[in-house]
Amino acid sequence: MKDSNEKKITTLKVFKVITIIYSVVMIGLIIATIYGWITGVSDTNYIILGLNGAIYCSVAAEYEALKKKSKKEEN
Repeated sequence: MKDSNEKKITTLKVFKVITIIYSVVMIGLIIATIYGWITGVSDTNYIILGLNGAIYCSVAAEYEALKKKSKKEEN
């Protein structure tokens, strides 16, 4: 069998994708909340925005911790 140069999917890559997707979601939530404030259509996004902000912070912190851990393992 030939050895192939397959890219391995690591936890760091998965968290990078999750962080990017969640960044897009957070930008959308912020835009929807600001639109709701301007038009007066929706004023109930405060809790959803706050909870998703907290989740985003924890995902970003875990991603940074994994980056530091992988750099230590490489050295």
